[in-house]
Amino acid sequence: MAGVLPFLRSIDFTKNDFNDSFPTAVEKMSSLTWLKASKTNLKHIPETVTKLNKLEDLILCRNEIDELPQQITEMAGLRSLNMRHNRLKVEGIPYLLFDLEELTTLDFSHNNLDSCPANIHHAKTLLVLNFANNRIREIAPSFFTQLTYLQFLDLSHNLIEYIPPQIRRLQQLKTLNISYNPLQHDLFRPISGLTQLETLNIAHTQRGMNNIPSEFDQLTNLVEIDLSFNKLTRIPEPIYRLEKLKRAKFNHNEISEMSTLTECWTELVSLNLTDNKLTEIPASICKLFNLKRLYLNGNSITFDGIPSAIGKLQNLEVFLAARNELTCIPDSLCKCYNLKQVDLSSNKLVTLPPSIWDLKNLVNLNTDDNEEFVMPERPPVDVKGSGLEFYNVDFSLYNQRRAAGLKPPPESKPQKVKDDERKKKRALLKRKASGIKSEDNKDGSKILKGLSEYKEDNDSVNVYLSSRNRLSAPDDSKVKEAKARKWTDALTKPALDYSEIFPEIVNGSVGQEEGIYMYIIDNFLPRLLDDVIGRFYESDCYIVLSTSHKESLQVLSHDIHFWIGSKAEIDKKACAAIHAVNLRNLLGCDNRTIREEQGDESDEFILYFDGEIDVLEGGSESGFFQVEETVYIKRLFKCHGQNNIQLEPVKCSMKSLDHRNVFLLDDGMTIIVWHGQHSKLTQQKKATLFAEKINKLERKNEAELIVITRFDNERDDEFFSKLEDFNENVEIPYRDCRPEDKEDNYSVPAPKLYEVHLGVGYLELPQVEITNSRPLVHEILRSQKVYLLDVYTDVFIWVGAHSDRLLRTAATRLGDELLKMLERPSTAIVYTDFEGVESALFRSFFTNWDNVLAVDFTRAADKVIAAPSAKVNSLVEGEEELQVDLTALFTRREAPFSAEECLEFREQWSEELEKLNVFVMEGSDKYVQLPPEEHGHFYTENCYIILCTYLVFISDFTDDLLEQYLAIKKREGAKAEAENPEEHLSEGEDGEEEEVTPVCKVYFWQGRDASKVCWPQFNLSSSKKKLYGTIGKQMPIEDERCYQQQEDLKLLSHFRGRFIIHKGKRPSNNSDDPSAEKPRLYQVRQNGNVLAQRCIEIGCSSLLLNSGFCYILKVPVQKDEDLSYILYVWVGSSSSEDLMNSAIELGKEGFDDVDTVSILYEGTNETDIFWDALGGRKQYDNNADFMNVIRLFRCSNERGYFSVSEKCSDFCQDDLQDEDVMILDSGQDVFVWVGEESSDIERKLALKSAQLYQQHVQDLTGESRKLSVVRRGKETLKFIKLFHGWGVFRARLKASS
Repeated sequence: MAGVLPFLRSIDFTKNDFNDSFPTAVEKMSSLTWLKASKTNLKHIPETVTKLNKLEDLILCRNEIDELPQQITEMAGLRSLNMRHNRLKVEGIPYLLFDLEELTTLDFSHNNLDSCPANIHHAKTLLVLNFANNRIREIAPSFFTQLTYLQFLDLSHNLIEYIPPQIRRLQQLKTLNISYNPLQHDLFRPISGLTQLETLNIAHTQRGMNNIPSEFDQLTNLVEIDLSFNKLTRIPEPIYRLEKLKRAKFNHNEISEMSTLTECWTELVSLNLTDNKLTEIPASICKLFNLKRLYLNGNSITFDGIPSAIGKLQNLEVFLAARNELTCIPDSLCKCYNLKQVDLSSNKLVTLPPSIWDLKNLVNLNTDDNEEFVMPERPPVDVKGSGLEFYNVDFSLYNQRRAAGLKPPPESKPQKVKDDERKKKRALLKRKASGIKSEDNKDGSKILKGLSEYKEDNDSVNVYLSSRNRLSAPDDSKVKEAKARKWTDALTKPALDYSEIFPEIVNGSVGQEEGIYMYIIDNFLPRLLDDVIGRFYESDCYIVLSTSHKESLQVLSHDIHFWIGSKAEIDKKACAAIHAVNLRNLLGCDNRTIREEQGDESDEFILYFDGEIDVLEGGSESGFFQVEETVYIKRLFKCHGQNNIQLEPVKCSMKSLDHRNVFLLDDGMTIIVWHGQHSKLTQQKKATLFAEKINKLERKNEAELIVITRFDNERDDEFFSKLEDFNENVEIPYRDCRPEDKEDNYSVPAPKLYEVHLGVGYLELPQVEITNSRPLVHEILRSQKVYLLDVYTDVFIWVGAHSDRLLRTAATRLGDELLKMLERPSTAIVYTDFEGVESALFRSFFTNWDNVLAVDFTRAADKVIAAPSAKVNSLVEGEEELQVDLTALFTRREAPFSAEECLEFREQWSEELEKLNVFVMEGSDKYVQLPPEEHGHFYTENCYIILCTYLVFISDFTDDLLEQYLAIKKREGAKAEAENPEEHLSEGEDGEEEEVTPVCKVYFWQGRDASKVCWPQFNLSSSKKKLYGTIGKQMPIEDERCYQQQEDLKLLSHFRGRFIIHKGKRPSNNSDDPSAEKPRLYQVRQNGNVLAQRCIEIGCSSLLLNSGFCYILKVPVQKDEDLSYILYVWVGSSSSEDLMNSAIELGKEGFDDVDTVSILYEGTNETDIFWDALGGRKQYDNNADFMNVIRLFRCSNERGYFSVSEKCSDFCQDDLQDEDVMILDSGQDVFVWVGEESSDIERKLALKSAQLYQQHVQDLTGESRKLSVVRRGKETLKFIKLFHGWGVFRARLKASS
C-alpha cells in the first residue's frame, strides 16, 4: 500500500486541520513537485515540507504563519511560493530567499509587511510579484532595477505615496495594479512608457483632469483600465483612442458628459459609469456592438437620455440603471434579446413596454422602489399541468387515467384508405371491367380466397387471445378452423400450463393495459418486478413486455424482448429465451421475440426506459451456480439537519444514542430507523425516505425496512439488540431534556473532492475547487476520471465508467492512504462507488443529486420554489413534472365477502381454535381472568390479553414457531425428531395425515382511550415472563398487538358477532360503575362483511340513529332500592336481514344484567321511555346507502413522492393519521380531512386529487359529489356519522411524556 506515495507528484491538503500535527506520510512523497495546504491552521512551515527536494510549487494560503524557515532557501527547485493571507513580517523573510534561481512567482499579499524586502532586486527571474494589502509606505529606487522580466506587479491597498521613475524599466510588464494608494499627482508620466501593458488599475489614487498624462494613448495594447473612485469630470480624451480596450471602469467619479468618441471602443465588452452625474448617454454608444455589460446606476438619466437605437446592442446581457430619473425605457431596449439582468429600481417608473415579456433570457428584473409603477399584463401562455402553485403536476382526468393504466376512450376517427390499397382496388376493378376469364385467373382467385380465409381465421383467434380477459369469447361458428399450411403447424405442442408460469397474465394485472412490464429470471422461472426503472444486473436475464394499442384494430399489441447480461449463466440465458416464447404463446402474439444483449441493445428497447439504462455488477443466484452474497458492513448513522438531512456515522453502541435525533441502522438486509423522543418530524420523515432510497438503490427493494417511532417504545429492543453493547439498564441521554437543550449544533465537515491523475511514472491528487458559486454537484464527475471524496467521516472512491484500469488501481491505494494519513473517527471506512450505481450515502454529499425526492414535501410551497435547486427550478419553470401516483383513485372498490364466504371462514377458524381465555389488565403487573360471560365485552380505557390456542399443521409454521417447536421437543427428549425435522414434517408413506400441534397466539387488545404505556408495561412485566415461560414449555407462542376497531377478521370471528365495546373503564367487583345510572346507546354495524361486526357504545342521542343500522339501548330502571335494566333493540327499517338477526340475538344473549329485552321496529312500536332515554325524538338519517360506496384514501409522501393509497373497508377513526391528508367518499360528498402535521404540499396536491376523483366518479356514474374540507378536531356531524364509534381525538403525546 505504501508503495504508491513515492509516485505522487502533487497533492492538495486544503481545508484540513493541521494545527496539532502535519501528516508524516508526506516524507514518503519523494517525487512531490506541487503541494497545497491552504486553510489548514498551520502556524509554521513543517520541516517535512522543506525536505521535499523536488518541490516546485508551494501554496500555503490562509494560515497563521509569521515567518519562513531558513531551510526554505535550500529548496533549489522552488519556482512558486504563495503565502497569501498569513502574518508574515519583513524580518521573518530569509535574506537568501530571493537568490533562488528558479523562483518566478512570489505572492506575499494580505500579510503584515511594512516595507519591501531589501534584497528583492536579487530575484532576477521573477515574473509575478504580489505585495497587495500590506502596509508598505515606500518603494526604493532599486526595487525595479533588475526585475526586467516582471510581467505582473500588484502593489494595491498599501500606503505608497511615491513610485520611482525606474518603473519604466519594466518593459515586459503586462499587468500593473497600484490602486488604493495615496499617490502624488505628477507620478504617472513614466507609466506611459510601459507599452506592453494590458491591464492598468489606478482606482482611488486621487486622479483628476489635471494629472492624467496626455501620453496615455501610447498604451496601445491596453485591454482593461480602472479609473474608479477618482475625481474625473469627464473621460480624458487620450483614453478614447485606446482602440483595444475591452473593459473600462469609470464609476464613482464626477463625470457629467461623454464624448462621441465613444464609438472608437469597437472592442468594448463592459462599461461601468455607476455613480456619476450623467443625464444622458451618447448615441454613439449604440455602435459598440460587442458591448455585453452596461452599468449606469446612480446617475440622473431620464427617458430621453437613453438613445432610441439602443436595440442595436444585440449582445447586451446586463443593463443596470437603478437610482436614475427614468419614467419608462425605450421599446427598442426590449429588442436586446440576450438581456439576462435589468435593474430599474429607485426610479420614477410608471410602466414598461409590453414587449418586456419578449425577453425570454431575462432572469432578473428589478423594479423595486417605484411608487406608481404598474407592470404590463403578461400575454396568456400555455401552463403545463396545474401550474407552478401545484408543481406542474398534470391533474387532467384523461392523462391521469392513462398514467393509472386505464384505457382511454377510443376516438372515433374515419378510416383512411392508404394509397397502396387504392391502387390495388383500381387494378382489380380494371381487370374486372376488361372481362378477363382465363383458367389461370380462376386458379389465382381461388388462392386469393384461401389466403383471405386463412388471414381471417388468424385475426379472429389473435383478437380472442389478446383480449380474453376483457372480452367475451367469439362464437364457435365465427372462429373457423384454419388448415395447416406448413408441416410445422401440424406438430402437436406440449400441454403447458402457462397460468402457473405467468399468473399475472391470467388474472389480468399484466398485459391488459398499455405499459412496460419486466420479469427477471429467478431460479429457472420468470418473476415480475414491481418497478420498471431501466436497471439491469450483468449476471441476470430479463424479459421485457411492451403493451400498446394497434390503431387500426383497436386491440392490444405486444412486443417481447429478452435481455441477456454479459455474465449471466447458461441456465438463465436458456430460460429467458424459452419463457419469452411461452409468454408470446400465452398472449397469442404472432410476432417474434427479440433478443437483446448487454451493450448491443436496440434503439426501440432503450426508448422503453427514456433512452437510458443502467447495468450494475452482480445479480441473483443461478439455478446451477451459487453467486457469492454481498457482505454488508453494519453501520449506525446519526441524522442531523432539517432542510438537508446529513448522516454522521457513529459507533454501533448504545452510548451513541440520544433522544434529540433520529438514528438509521444499516444492517444489510435490515434497515431500522429509530426516532428519539425529541426528534423533529421533518427529520423523521427524511430519515425514512433516505432509508427507502438505500433499499431501492442498493438492495433491490428486498431489504426489510423497520421504522420505530417515538410512540412505539415497546419495539425499542428490536433496535437495541442489534447494537454492540445492548443493555436494558443503559439510560439514553436527553430523554427529559428542556426545550433549550434540543438544539443540534452539528456542523458538516466540508467535503473535499480529489481528482486522481495518472501519468508516466507519477500520480497527482489535486482538489476540485468547491465554492458557493461552484457547489459540489454530480455534473462535475467525468466518466473518464476517478475521484476521491473525503468527507472526514469516510472516504469515497468514485470510479468513472470509462476510466483506465490502472487509474482505478491507483485510486484504490490512494484512498486507503488518505484514510490513514489524516486523523478521523474510528468508524471511518473507504467506500467504492461506480458510475451509475452510486450509493445513497455518496449521493447525499452532492447538491440536488436525489432520485427519490424531487421536492421536499415537508416544506411550504413558497420555500421550495425559493430553494437554490436546479431540480426544483426545472419543476417550477414548467420544464419538468413532479412525480405522483394517483392510481388508487381510479381502481374499483374492493368487493366485500359474501355471507356464505364469511360463514365458511368462521367455521374454518373455529375448527382451528381449541381454547380461548381473556384477561383484563388492571395495573402494571396485574391481570384478571374474565369469566366466559364477559368474553366479548371490552372497555375503551382498558387493555386485554386474549390467549387463543390453535391447532396448526407443522408445515404451516413460521421459522420462529418451528424453532420453538423443535426446542420443546428437544426438551421433552425427542432428539431424533429434533435432529431430523424434515422427516417429521413430511407426510407419511402410507398417506397418513400430517401431524397438528397446539400453538398459542397472544393478542394484546388496546382500547382507544387506554394509556399508551400499557404495551411496554406488559412486555416488561414479570407476569408476562411467567405466563410465556409456562406456556412456552408446552407449545410454541407468538404475540400480536391490535388496537380498538383494527382487529383482524380471525380474532373477530371467535366472538361470533358478540364484540361489544363500552366507553370508559371496566368496573371492578368492589366498586360501582359511575355511569350505571345513565342510559347507554350502542350501534351495531358491519363494515364490509359479516365478520367485521361490532357493537360500539356511542353518544346517547336520537340524532345518531340511522335507519340503515340496528341499535341497542340499555336503560336503567329503579325498582325499590335495586337498579335494573331494560334493553331495547331498535331495528332500522332499511337494515339488512343479517344485521337485524345479529342485533336481536346480541340483545337477547349479549347482555346478562338486564331484566327485559324489547324488540322495537322503526316506526311501529317505539315507546316514550325509549325516546325519553335518547333525549327526545329528533330528526335522524333514514338510510345508510353510503355503506355500499364509502371509500377512504390516504394521501402521503412517505414513499419519497406524493401518492394516494386506499384503506380497507373496515376503517375507523384511528385510521385518520395526523401526518397525512385523507379523502373520504360517502357517495354524496367527498371530504378532504387535513391532519395537523401534514405538509403544505400534501394539502395542496390532496385537494387537487380530490377534485380529480370528483371528475372521475361523475364521468363513470353521472353523479356529482360535493367537495368539503374538514380539519382534525373540527369535523362536522355529517362527517362523524360515517364512522363507527366516533370519539374525541386524544391529544398528541408531548416529548416529556
